[in-house]
Amino acid sequence: MLVTEGTLPDEVTDLASGYRRVPAGKIVNAVTWMEARSPVSNLAKPLPMTRITNPDCTSYRAIFVEIGAPWLWDRAPEMSDAEIAAHFADPRHHLYYGHDESGDHVGMVEFSMADDEIEITYFGLFPTLTGRGLGKRLMAGALDQAWRLKPRRIWLHTSSIDHHSVIGFYRACGFEAFAAGFEITDDPRIKGTLPRDAAPQIPLIETEWAPGAR
Repeated sequence: MLVTEGTLPDEVTDLASGYRRVPAGKIVNAVTWMEARSPVSNLAKPLPMTRITNPDCTSYRAIFVEIGAPWLWDRAPEMSDAEIAAHFADPRHHLYYGHDESGDHVGMVEFSMADDEIEITYFGLFPTLTGRGLGKRLMAGALDQAWRLKPRRIWLHTSSIDHHSVIGFYRACGFEAFAAGFEITDDPRIKGTLPRDAAPQIPLIETEWAPGAR
């Protein structure tokens, strides 16, 4: 449907047009859930991975934000030191730092084991290292660790906030989509969890729109 310039549905939910307007301060994600049922052969040369069971909380938050702020990751900045320590003390929660052959830290992966399934909850390279083929190697290292635990499947979810090529990347790593939906969350830049200039590609809307406003 073509929307005339300067117009918006007066109601938050406009079933006639198919549009859904959310309150200011919220972010809407189109979410895709993906799963892998078996390893992919010859994916890439796995990066060396180091499991971190007792992370330094300050360093962990800094790494988490450096990698995740462009995609509005906000969990670690909202956790206390005690919460971080308790989370990774649970053997079901795995944190790995990936390294290149020179030993330099290139990215991080988190996954959680529940019953016979593994969910990859966070995965990313440092922003300055993208475009060098390290992402597939980091995923190869993560999957190597995960499949050793013999899960029935490994799954994750991605969203419209993530990089535009991420669906193709995960498919190349052996994942296939199995569900879709949407998520509405508070904007962490407004809450103060992340800097206001984080993720400039995602609009920051603080003021409630009113009919007739320009």
